[in-house]
Amino acid sequence: MFKRALLGYFVLSFLAVWGIRAQGVCPLNGTGNSKLVCVLPQVYGLSGLGSGAGAPLLADGHQAHFQSDFLTSFAPINEAVGTQVSQLPIASPSSGITFVYDPALKTFSPSTDENLGPILGERAGTIGRNRLYLAFSYQYFQFDSIDGHDTSKLSSVFQHQVFPPPFPSPFIVSCPNQSGMPSKYAGNPCFVRDFVEATTNIDLTVHQYTIYATYGITKRFDISAAIPFLNVNMNVSSSATIVPNAVAPPSPNFPGQVFHQFNPAVVPACANTPSGQACLQGSFSNAGAATGIGDVVLRGKYEVYKGERLGVAGGVDVRVPTGDAQNFLGSGATGVKPFGVISYRARISPHAEVGYEWNGQSILAGGFVGPTATNNKASLPNRFIYIVGADASLTKRLTAAFDIYGQRLFSTAQLVSSPYTDLGKCSDTNCTTVTPGTTHPNFAVNNGVDINITNASLGLKFRAIGKLVLTGNVLLPMDDNGLRSKAIPLVGASYSF
Repeated sequence: MFKRALLGYFVLSFLAVWGIRAQGVCPLNGTGNSKLVCVLPQVYGLSGLGSGAGAPLLADGHQAHFQSDFLTSFAPINEAVGTQVSQLPIASPSSGITFVYDPALKTFSPSTDENLGPILGERAGTIGRNRLYLAFSYQYFQFDSIDGHDTSKLSSVFQHQVFPPPFPSPFIVSCPNQSGMPSKYAGNPCFVRDFVEATTNIDLTVHQYTIYATYGITKRFDISAAIPFLNVNMNVSSSATIVPNAVAPPSPNFPGQVFHQFNPAVVPACANTPSGQACLQGSFSNAGAATGIGDVVLRGKYEVYKGERLGVAGGVDVRVPTGDAQNFLGSGATGVKPFGVISYRARISPHAEVGYEWNGQSILAGGFVGPTATNNKASLPNRFIYIVGADASLTKRLTAAFDIYGQRLFSTAQLVSSPYTDLGKCSDTNCTTVTPGTTHPNFAVNNGVDINITNASLGLKFRAIGKLVLTGNVLLPMDDNGLRSKAIPLVGASYSF
């Protein structure tokens, strides 16, 4: 008897766990999730832009059908935020002070070079056998645009989903006047002309603290680790307006003869709506924050050729998915980036690095929003990365560094402007006449495109005392692609042993 009870307990436990995993991370079925990936999808509440108990839209007389377009519009933004925030640029783990082998002393001694090296870029030289380099940096990201669209005022339109015959109720009929309705809406009721306009503000900031360590295994080979810690804050607010282009029949279920309306019991802005009138405008907000370790990057670099001034090196970076992807702290996927470096040592030292990063599958690129989401994973975009620049010795203690930091993302999603022309406004219940539709600002998503993201890096390195080097840098965007900040400041300190 005890064994049967124990077996039953485990079966029920398994089914319960399976049931939790079977729904999406952000199910939008009334069940909430405090993870940052759900802040944007849940801005209209735990049911999204749907209807039913606790949802913002009334469904007394007619079930609202805007959820699918809401998910289609906002899910790619969430994906772009997640994939790009989880792969933020970090400073190079190369030591500002290098060591050279002294045959007379039979040991490695600090180089007499006055140049303290690049900040985001890389030079071919290694640190030297048994030498250790430790560093710390802080970067601040305040994202204000995505693919050229201002994240403080993203204008979008949520269209009614297609509602074809046969209809579930004899009271629902095809719109008597089909003027202005495209072929996909052929034979649909008049209420599909209604739509929701929304202006959304996404306020996203990231504080990134990174610890670096590099150790020389041989005089030409060293290994490095970069361990980021992130504090991510996300605040989303949205003002939504229902545009009632159809006229509902007189009924207590349709105050003001409007099919779609916000629920005064759920939407605070509608609480004082007079009896018999429809609430058509609502304000919504949601916020979250997360702090923790990001994705650790491990590196091995070998100096293939070491001339008197010219150096050539190759290596591999491996990004380990140690950060919580659902809180935008990590990518949720392993990344492998082989790279090559060429540099020239002089008072003005040019350098160039190229690499290609293969990324694994992550839930951030998959489907995790909505009641039918399967939490499937999909591949993050692969990236070609290049850094070209030079560092110049201004004095014995001060070096200026300049870099062009570029990347090309393959087969990713991009936000594009796609104005929406509505289906026209009916004059009455029978839609006897239709006022032609007007155009409204809206965006769409192009999937599977390749985009370039280019930044300019400007900074200074100062040798304060002994082998202590202080760093200041700013990263400036040179195009509008991707998730962008106007300027990304960096401060850091390093010491070589």
